[in-house]
Amino acid sequence: MKKGVISLVLALASTLVLAAPTADDMVMAAKKDDVATIQEGLKAGFDPNYKDKQGNSLLIHAAANVSAAAAEALLKGGADPKMKNRSGDDALNYAALKGSLPIVQSLVAKGVPVTRPQGWQPLSYAVIGKQLEVFNFLMDKGADPNGNNPTQVSALMFAAQEGQDEMVDRLLAAGADPTWTRDNESAVDWALKSQNTDIAAKIMKAQAKIGFGRSEVLKAPAASEPEADTQK
Repeated sequence: MKKGVISLVLALASTLVLAAPTADDMVMAAKKDDVATIQEGLKAGFDPNYKDKQGNSLLIHAAANVSAAAAEALLKGGADPKMKNRSGDDALNYAALKGSLPIVQSLVAKGVPVTRPQGWQPLSYAVIGKQLEVFNFLMDKGADPNGNNPTQVSALMFAAQEGQDEMVDRLLAAGADPTWTRDNESAVDWALKSQNTDIAAKIMKAQAKIGFGRSEVLKAPAASEPEADTQK
């Protein structure tokens, strides 16, 4: 009788182990905001900081797919909010790009810096993604309007190119340098390329106020534009 009970227990345990979510299951759960699977996997001992072949963590997948509930479950389960992928981006960058304010707020509350000494700035990602709500939140949290990006393109230049009037206004009010140049082009040039003439005129006025004494063509080699697609 005892042997039968033991065999049954072992069989049940084996079934439970086999039923535990796999790495693919967990990645898909992070993308699809499947909190139940995330919690099941973590309870079964799955590493909350698991990374795929591209170095994307479960938290990065959740942020890139606007899966706020999954992101919260991962953070509660011990996921490192500052973990970066091979491109040097963390979950905050993806959340800023995709406009997921709840995830952005959670990550900042966990201590993820809104301005980095190097690498892509979350503020610039919010500008590129045209995510005004996230942009304003990051600015409220003290994001540096002149935070440098690997391509040496400022947030103001991106905002001018994308026709983001409100972002341009706030960046200039916060001290964004209108004379900042990359390859002899300033935010005015980027605005004119996109036919955003009103923004160009606005930035030209800001340039005239401070003069071009601080203007300096940055000679550092430009990096490629941000790669922020983890949905493949």
